Formats: sequence, C-alpha cells, structure tokens
Amino acid sequence: MSPRKSKLPLVLGAIVVVLLCYNAYLLMEKFKNDKVKAAYELQSQELAASEALAAELEADYNSTIAKLDEAAAENSELAALVEKQKTELSKSKGKIQRLIDENKGTDAELAEVRQMLADFYTQRNGYLDEIARLKEENKKLVAQKKVLIEEKEVLKEVVDEQRVIEEGLRAEKTELEVAKADLEVVTRSLKEQKEEFKDIASILKTNKVTTQGIKIRNNGEEKEVKAGRRADRIKVCFELLENTVAKPGPQTIFLRIINPAGETIAVEDKGSGTFDDRQHGGETRFTVAETIDYENAPTDMCMHWTDEQGFDKGEYTTELYHNGYMIGREKMVLR
Repeated sequence: MSPRKSKLPLVLGAIVVVLLCYNAYLLMEKFKNDKVKAAYELQSQELAASEALAAELEADYNSTIAKLDEAAAENSELAALVEKQKTELSKSKGKIQRLIDENKGTDAELAEVRQMLADFYTQRNGYLDEIARLKEENKKLVAQKKVLIEEKEVLKEVVDEQRVIEEGLRAEKTELEVAKADLEVVTRSLKEQKEEFKDIASILKTNKVTTQGIKIRNNGEEKEVKAGRRADRIKVCFELLENTVAKPGPQTIFLRIINPAGETIAVEDKGSGTFDDRQHGGETRFTVAETIDYENAPTDMCMHWTDEQGFDKGEYTTELYHNGYMIGREKMVLR
C-alpha cells in the first residue's frame, strides 16, 4: 500500500468532521437566529399591545373628559364635582401612562396595566353613573322647581286677588264705618231731639191763670183787695191741663213774682232760690216753689207769697215755670 492511499481515509475523515462541525455550527446559528427572531416577534407583539393599551387609554380618557365637560356645561351646579373627577381621572391616567412608557410591556407589566385600566374604567364608570344620577335628580328638581314656580304664580294671583278683595272690603268697611258714624250722629241727634221733644211735650200747660192781692182776716178767711198796703199776700191760681206724655208723680212748679221795680221778690229763708232756665238760658230766680203729685189729669192749683208788711203799689207780674219753661203769665196792679 502506497503512502498516498494510506492518508486518504484520514483526510476524508477530517473533511467529514469539519463538515459535521460546520453543519453543527449552522444548526446552532439557525437555532439562535430563530430564538432571537421569536423573541423579537414577542417583543414587537408586546410593544404593539402596550401601544394599543395606551391608545385605548387615551381614547377612553378623552371620551370620558368630553362627557364630564358636557355634563358640567348642562348643569353649572355639577361643575365643581366634574372638575374634581377630572383631576382624579387625570392622575390615574398619568400613572398608567408612566407604567406603559417605562416598562414597554412584559406579560406581567401588561397584566398590571390591564388591571390598572380595569380600575380606571371602574372609576370612570362610577363617575359617569354619579353624574347621570345627579343629572336625573337635577331634572326632577328642575321639574319640581317648575311646579313650585307655577304654584307660586297661582298663589301670587290668589294673594293679589285676596289683597284686592281685602282692600275693597277695607274701603267698604271704611265707608260703612263713616256711614255708621254719620248714622250714629243722626241717631243720637234724633234721639236727643226726640228726648227734647218728649221733654218739651212733657211740660205741663196752664189755663185760667189769675193773680190777686189777698187780705187775711182775723178768722183766717181770705179777701181780695186792690190796695197794696192792705194786702198780706199775692195769690196765683191756675189749672194744670191734662198731659199724657208727662210722667205721673211729683212735679215742681216755680212761681216768680216781679215787683213794680222789675225785681224778683225772693227771700231764701222763705224758700226762694234759682232754677235752670232752659227757655232763656242761664239761671232764673224764683219766689216760691211747690211740688204736687200729678196724675196726668186736669188739676187746680194755687200758690202764694205772704208779706205782712204789705206791698208797694204798682204793676206786679207773676210767671209760672215747669222744667225750665214758662207755662203761665199774668199781671196785676195794686193801688
């Protein structure tokens, strides 16, 4: 065997080994490249998922903010609550966005992001439900307010009508009070006039008034005389006529004797005095007064004034009064 033939198997063996090693290397490189490719594809998928989550977060956040702004625009009373909810949602969104940006999306990180998104949606839905509830309550309040306003208007109309009625009644009451006051004045005046007429009508009337100078004899008999120096008394006789208006019972008659000098003969110690002269006003002196029991029937009556010194000659006037009115008058001349 030649030396060349003896080396051929070794060469062939070496080539085979080299080829096997090369094939092994190629297999390893292929495996390594496949693994890298798979890892890259997984990373790309996770990154895409993170970006999708970020986009979803942004879209949902913007949609929620728009709904909250719409609710605040519809009802100014919700503005403060909406601003508070927007601030809280913004904080939650920022936290989720930072987590997405920092970690770029491993399975665990994506799971955490998804959980935070779920919490965000729960928070968002809670806010939207609260806003919806408040809006519904506000609608009810608006409806109730409308009803109250309508009732207030109706009540105002009723009150205005009542006020008009009351003012009318007050005016009528005032008119009635004025009329009542006038009527009371008239009634009082008529009553006073009636009482005055009745009082005047109750004044007794006289008839057949006579005045005489009288001399009293030793035996007590009376004799008419014409000479004043001989007269002891002046006697006035008269008839009281029937008067059914006057009250029966005690009635006082006043006699006034005026002497020739025009003076009223009066001596207080002998019963003279004054009475209220309703006919002429003021007070009038009287000579003598006498009270009788009047029974509403014609009554004869005599009154006298005695003076043992006699009387001056001249004309004497005798006047009879009842209830302040003159009811009889007569004159007499003594020589």
